[in-house]
This record gives sequence, C-alpha cells and structure tokens, in this order.
Amino acid sequence: MKKIGYLLLGLVVLLVAAAALIYNTAAGQDAAMQRLAGIVMTRTPEPLEGLRVVVCGSASPLGNDPNRAQACIAVMTPEHFLLFDVGARSPMRIAQAMLPMNRLDGVFLTHFHSDHIAALPDVNLTTWVRGRKASLPVYGPQGIDTVISGFNQAYSLDAQYRTAHHGEVILPPAAGPMRAVEVATDGIAWQDDLLTVTAFSVDHAPINPAVGYRIDYRGRSVVISGDTNASDSLFAAAQNADLLLHDALARPLLDPMIAAAEEAKVPVMPIIMNDVIDYHADSTTLEAAARDAGIQQLALYHLVPAPINPLAMKLFKRGLSPKTIIASDLQTFDFPNNSKEIIIRNP
Repeated sequence: MKKIGYLLLGLVVLLVAAAALIYNTAAGQDAAMQRLAGIVMTRTPEPLEGLRVVVCGSASPLGNDPNRAQACIAVMTPEHFLLFDVGARSPMRIAQAMLPMNRLDGVFLTHFHSDHIAALPDVNLTTWVRGRKASLPVYGPQGIDTVISGFNQAYSLDAQYRTAHHGEVILPPAAGPMRAVEVATDGIAWQDDLLTVTAFSVDHAPINPAVGYRIDYRGRSVVISGDTNASDSLFAAAQNADLLLHDALARPLLDPMIAAAEEAKVPVMPIIMNDVIDYHADSTTLEAAARDAGIQQLALYHLVPAPINPLAMKLFKRGLSPKTIIASDLQTFDFPNNSKEIIIRNP
C-alpha cells in the first residue's frame, strides 16, 4: 500500500510540475493559449429545436447589480433570430450566450427610453463585422426614425474609419447604417410563413407611443411587455400565451430606498424614485391578470429596483407565488414544437 501511495504522490508532483512549466514558461503559455483560442474560436451554439427565449438583460436603471444588464430579450427559432430592446451591457450577455449575431433578422424596440436603446450601436457593429451585407432593420413605434437617424449620424465617422481600415468587401458601407422601420401600435409588425410578431399598445404614460410584442411560432407564443403598468390591452394581446415577460416594480424593496434617500436628503433621487411608481407595473398586480388570461408562465424582468442580494430578492418576491419567476440574465426558456412543455434553464 505504501508503494501505491508513493506512486500516486509522485504522479501528483509530476502533474503540478508540468502545470507550473506550462504556466510559467513562454513556450508553455503559448501552447496553452493556442489550444484555448482554438476552443473559443470554433465553439458553436447548441442545436436549436422550436422556440427559444434568452434573457439578455433583466435590470432597470434602478439598482446597481453587476450581474444584470438592462432590458434585452432574445427570441430564436431554427429560422429566426430577433432582439427585443437592447439596453446597456446587453451585448456582453449576448456574447456570453453565444447568440448567432451573424443571422440577426432585426431589433424590435418597445419605446425609446435610454435603458432600452443604449446598446444599438454595439449590436449594429457586431452584426456588421459578422458578415451582414445589408442595413440592420430596427423596428419601433412612431419616433423610430429620429432615434435611428441620430445613432447613424453619431456613428457615421466610426463606420467610415472601419470600412477604410478593413475594406469595402469586408465592411460594405451600405450595410453600416441601421434602417428604421416604423410599426403600428396595434397590428402585425413582422411576419413570414412560420413566425408572427404582433405589436400592441401599453400604458407607459407620459411615454407615448409605447408598445409590447407578441411572438407566435408553430403554436407556441411569447409576450414581451416592455415598460408598462398592468394594462388591459397587454393581457388581451397575451391571451393563452406560453410565456409573459412583464416589467415589474416591487414596493417592499423600493419604498425603503425612497425613505432612506429622503432621510439622507439625497437630491433629486427621492422624486425620481417616486415618479417611476406610476408607470411601471406593481409586481403584485400581475399574477391574477395573467391567470385570467390563460398565460402558462409569468416571468418578471426589467426589475424596479434590481435586487442585488438575497435579502433584496426576498423583498422583491414578497406577495408573489412560487410559480412566478424573477428573471435573471442568461436564463433560457425553450418551447418544443407540438408540446405544452416549457424547459427552463438557469444560468
């Protein structure tokens, strides 16, 4: 037994020495990095069957959680890839999820608050360098032309520099600017033989227009609220949906923050935090409406404020049933064809 023990100890020492040699010598570092780079550059997303939803951003501007990007939902099928809102930091989550940016069909905006549009230039550039040969279409309600023309102007020099550096074959100039597509506040926003995106108006006053979207594919359906109060128009549009992703505000978490800011005499913030209450949905108002609408699964995102620790999460969940999901970044929902099953994968 002692001989076996000595043999095992010797093997461990040899392995540690080999690892140290690789880590601490230029030749070892280069070999390890070459191997790692090969893995990273050749990795591919897992095969996709049916409809898939990936949460690429679950935060609102309130709450500073480094684990959450701002609002962004990806919807994919074997034939389609759509993004709904692209808030700050969402490109980082898109990259982590290995989403197929080379085949992005378009971006759909619910409204034009900064936390829903800030990452548009990053998404546009990423798809351009991944081989897109035509302008990226960005869909949204009235006002979309102003938003997209502004971004295009702001990044026009950047686009010129990149084409000059890499050449027109790699980065064709015509594909650099985004293309604005205005959608009606109630009606079909995008459609082909398999998938339909329907827009509907929501209550985010004084922001007007603001819309949500319903996505239907092979008998499965997902509804994305954007920012809104609990709205009859939304639940009418979401009838019998498999999944509703709804923005949510938690008073048990927000109210102590307001009180603390007022006591500390923090300028402006107490007013702003009070103002957000009247144009976001109170988390406790959604479950009954979702149940009455026949929605199979309710998940809350665009969390106001984003819970940053276990105690804050308990406060956010107060008054909610265990079935309601508090969405997290990189959470995935799969909807197999010809099924009622929802497969949920947590990050």
